[in-house]
Amino acid sequence: MRGAVPPRLTWVRVPPPHGRPGWSVSCRSLAPWACLCLLACAPGCLSLTAPRDAGPAPVGTDTAATKPAPRTIAVEIIFARFEEHDAACRDELWREVDEQAIDDALRRRLAANGLCVGIVTGDLPPHLAERILPDRAAPATASDMVAAESPLTHRLLRLLPGRRSEVIAAAGIANLVLLETGDGQVRGGTFRDATGLFELKVRPAADGRVRIELVPEIKHGPLERSWVGEDGMFRMEAGQRRHRRDDLALGVELRAGGLLVVGCTGEKGATLGDALLRDQGGNRSTLRLLAIRPLGSAVDPMFDAAPDTASGDDSEVLEIR
Repeated sequence: MRGAVPPRLTWVRVPPPHGRPGWSVSCRSLAPWACLCLLACAPGCLSLTAPRDAGPAPVGTDTAATKPAPRTIAVEIIFARFEEHDAACRDELWREVDEQAIDDALRRRLAANGLCVGIVTGDLPPHLAERILPDRAAPATASDMVAAESPLTHRLLRLLPGRRSEVIAAAGIANLVLLETGDGQVRGGTFRDATGLFELKVRPAADGRVRIELVPEIKHGPLERSWVGEDGMFRMEAGQRRHRRDDLALGVELRAGGLLVVGCTGEKGATLGDALLRDQGGNRSTLRLLAIRPLGSAVDPMFDAAPDTASGDDSEVLEIR
């Protein structure tokens, strides 16, 4: 149309965003939609919408107070001593123990190395319970668990799920002669300055039971430094060498009050069961029985619909040394 005034554009240089030169356009007579198109296509233009600054955290907010406390699992470690020919603990007790809860192939491997394992899910006869289950006596210390000559010692632990703990069964053996069976072969060796133990780990199960995992080990030799991989990282650890029997690792799931029972089987010899659960001094006629009992229910956090964030339980992992 004659006499119409063409739209005027004015280009203005603006401070460059992110260190890049750019131009912005000022539109006086263009239609609003044309202005938006030009602004979107112009290089170096600032965003039309800027992120809102979240601002500083409120004063007095304690992030540690809102962090859930780690949940520990309470277990009781029991050692019962008895003479080798004690019929109650050697024969009658094992009629109350369910050994079928352990895989048949694993049970045969354990027996070949002088160990018998099973679980107790019901009540023991009173005369056996008096021999195996502790009363309200004060728990023993870590050293008393190994050194004490009492017929019954126990200790209460609160363990973090999946964290390694050690149950020392026999300590301070100057020269341990060991005959082991594995892969259809019999191997022998001598371990100096040896300590027999069980690696213990506990984990929560989905139905309130507690999964207990045991692996027999022999620590031996002088202290050494070595790199250990754990949780995706390496750390320096000082300790003795470990002779670990992963082929004898076992795991069971128990409800509160159930028992995992580990004993020595067979005649007196140089098996792993003898090294762990037979007294090494004198006539070696005293055997020990290891029992592990969960003291409460534990639920896997994956199946816990309402986790308790106000527990306040800040117990550390305890090792039986």
